[in-house]
Amino acid sequence: MTNTILWQPENNCPSLTNAKTPTEISNHAVQLSAKDKSQIVSAFDSGHYEMAVNYLWVKTIAALKKELSAVGVSFLGEMLGRPDVDEDDDVDGILTTKDAIRLAEELGIIKKTDGMRLRHTHELITHFSQMEIIESDSEEINQSEATSSLIACVQGVLGRQKIEVAKKFVDFRNDLEGKTLTGNDPHVEMLKSSPYFFNKLAISVLMNAAKKNTGANLEHTLANINVIIPAIWSNLRDTEKWQVGYAYAEAYADGKSTVVGGLKSALLKVKGFDFVPENLRSNTFIKAAKAILDAHDGLNNFYNESTPVKNLSKLGTTIPTPALPACITALLCVVLGNSYGVSWNAESESFEILKKITADRWTYYLNNALPSDTRILNKLMEEKPRVNWIKLVEKYKLHELDVKDNNVNSLLKASNKDNSKKIESATTLLLIKYYGENK
Repeated sequence: MTNTILWQPENNCPSLTNAKTPTEISNHAVQLSAKDKSQIVSAFDSGHYEMAVNYLWVKTIAALKKELSAVGVSFLGEMLGRPDVDEDDDVDGILTTKDAIRLAEELGIIKKTDGMRLRHTHELITHFSQMEIIESDSEEINQSEATSSLIACVQGVLGRQKIEVAKKFVDFRNDLEGKTLTGNDPHVEMLKSSPYFFNKLAISVLMNAAKKNTGANLEHTLANINVIIPAIWSNLRDTEKWQVGYAYAEAYADGKSTVVGGLKSALLKVKGFDFVPENLRSNTFIKAAKAILDAHDGLNNFYNESTPVKNLSKLGTTIPTPALPACITALLCVVLGNSYGVSWNAESESFEILKKITADRWTYYLNNALPSDTRILNKLMEEKPRVNWIKLVEKYKLHELDVKDNNVNSLLKASNKDNSKKIESATTLLLIKYYGENK
């Protein structure tokens, strides 16, 4: 069967090739009112570039989150791994700006290049908003930076008419909970041949549905778990296999006998009980890792990262295997930093934890987590985090480890040779393999 993509970015972005001035660029922003465009152009003409960019950014993220909310807030929660989120929650309360950009990429609302430009604009705004302005040596967003931000926002979001996003997968999710699929169902065949992202998301949807559903919907969900997990188990990485095992252990601890029975049946079919944790201690580590990422993504991250990193270090000397990918991802985010640098205090504490990671556990992360760790892969496309990555590879001799994935191997070898061009090339191939050709 050919590789079927559930959805892909629509090619409906405006061409700004001939648009040079703020007026010409903003004229393409179909989601802005005439008043909004006038205020942005006026701020540019007055040299108030920071004001223009901040006003523009508020409008851009509001439009992006509104478009995302059309998919369903609970669905967004599933994509974020937050089963506690329901339709009554405010999308602004559950989505950070970085979450919104990442999910928009994954749902095919924006292209990867547009996502990269939007992230850069966000970092630019965050950087200047956090600076301690010294009167004798003040720094502000300049005209070139402001114009690039205007192009990024119009090209990526504001220049497109609103579109219906991810309808195919939303329908698929509803089918998972609303009817029982057969082994030769087109949805199941589609998953077998789709990029890894869709397998990963399907597991999240199924596990969350098993936790929250009752009655007929629960029966459909458990039946579909017993169809889909055996169909794609051999393609799953350990991170997702642990997710299934963890869901079983959690249901067992909560006394949910029906869910336990359904998950047990699926795990028996794939001999998957090696991925059932002996206890739920890993949940504490996963929550600690999430606190680090929340600080990293938030305002004043260079100041706020230190406390959650210290809290993680206090949990114990050994990170449980189910929590290892989440913890390494969080620690790498700190030590790689962003395009403006790293938090020195948090970096030092993070290295104290990372140096306790043994070679076999690094190998585990590189084989089973890095190929789908889009947070880290996206960082490697930026210069400063990439430089820090090169130092980290040398520090822990990661290029000497036994890694099965050819693209990860290429990435590590290029890192060892300090070859930025080949690092970008290997990273791009990993992202394409995860999302599919059209990402």
